[in-house]
Amino acid sequence: MYPPAGHGSDEWDGSFRTSKYDYPTSPTKQDWRPKGLISGPLTTRTAAKYVEFIKKYIQKDMSDLVNTPLTWSPEKAGWYNMPWCAQGTTQPDGKIDPESGREALLGSYTGQILQPNTFAPPTPRPPEAFQNHAVIYYNPTAATMLAEVWRDPFEPDVSAAQFPEGSIVVKVEAATLTPHQWPPLEGSSVSYVYRPTTKSLLNPSKSGKTAEIVPVRFVQMAVKVKDRIASPDTGWVFIAFAYDTNKHKGVTGTTVWDKTVPVGAMWGNDPEYSRNRKGRNPDGKPLKETWLNPDAPQYSRDVLGWGGRLSGPMDVGRRHNVITVSGQHYQKNTQFAASSCLSCHGSAQYPFMANLYPSPNLVFPEDGNQFLFFDPGSDQWAQWFQNRPGNTAQSGAGRTGITAIDYDMLLTFALTAAKAPASTNRNTFIQNRLQGH
Repeated sequence: MYPPAGHGSDEWDGSFRTSKYDYPTSPTKQDWRPKGLISGPLTTRTAAKYVEFIKKYIQKDMSDLVNTPLTWSPEKAGWYNMPWCAQGTTQPDGKIDPESGREALLGSYTGQILQPNTFAPPTPRPPEAFQNHAVIYYNPTAATMLAEVWRDPFEPDVSAAQFPEGSIVVKVEAATLTPHQWPPLEGSSVSYVYRPTTKSLLNPSKSGKTAEIVPVRFVQMAVKVKDRIASPDTGWVFIAFAYDTNKHKGVTGTTVWDKTVPVGAMWGNDPEYSRNRKGRNPDGKPLKETWLNPDAPQYSRDVLGWGGRLSGPMDVGRRHNVITVSGQHYQKNTQFAASSCLSCHGSAQYPFMANLYPSPNLVFPEDGNQFLFFDPGSDQWAQWFQNRPGNTAQSGAGRTGITAIDYDMLLTFALTAAKAPASTNRNTFIQNRLQGH
């Protein structure tokens, strides 16, 4: 869906970001990691240096996506898109759901709606619910795998879905709030999406959805790196960055990229604590496989995942209005820590048959609507917080025909869409929104 051309408030006179699919077919060099960076698995002492290096490593290609998103081009940067994610869902009236598929202006995906009580004082709470919109890009090394999977775009090779060493995937997210509504966004970069407003989606008296040109502001960058030296158990290092209006220790420069600081990194789920109800070391010692930046902005610390595991501020790692299978009810004003970067992406498998959250259901209700979960620390819950290599499916034990998708949810959704039954015309992006992290 495209907005009408022109200079009016409901018209668009800017550019449209195009996608890049000409994947490289030959292996890329694997000397991306400098000597002396790490000599073994990451620890909470070595993670900060690693995160600093990764940000510098992608700066040439990604800083303009954060600083000047309206002019950034994946073609010029040499990063790649995922196919089978553009076409939206057909509504009963035959029209495309304007909230689904890949959006036209930025090539973004629409994420979950976040409630004002996502954040806690002293972080100011937004006056209303808001939404995040994300773009996702794969570096040339990762794209060599995409070339194998999508050699035949109508018959993808699911068995090829294993990223080579040195693969990097970057997700950049922006929120529909203004700095007046939420001061942590003061000075951040502005871009636009062609989507329904959050207010209109939540208006019970409004029938139907109408896309508008909606301003959004950068707030978060998520990066994952395939690095078996740093992360021998899962193969991946997940890193979250957040925009910070304040200058903390080690922050220099004046650009939005300069003010994008680490929230933390994780390379494992600390499974030894997965059957502890709080998900932590009962002795009070910190997690071993998550590093958190003590100088990260306060709002990013409000939304950490279960037991303090890494979850970015836009990741909805905490839910409201949760009921567990034992009958315990967490009210709407209670934050229920439910996820982490690795626990979410660890459910990537084909067929798609495990929730991104530790839930027996496959549905993703809006945050604040009732959501059924397993009980924290139970055997079922703990399945989301294990350390598995990317070729081991979470739901694969004792079953055949389930393929692990190496911690990549977007590829999982794309494969699901591409392999949809013929009755759906095989052109439907079955996820209304890009759920989860």
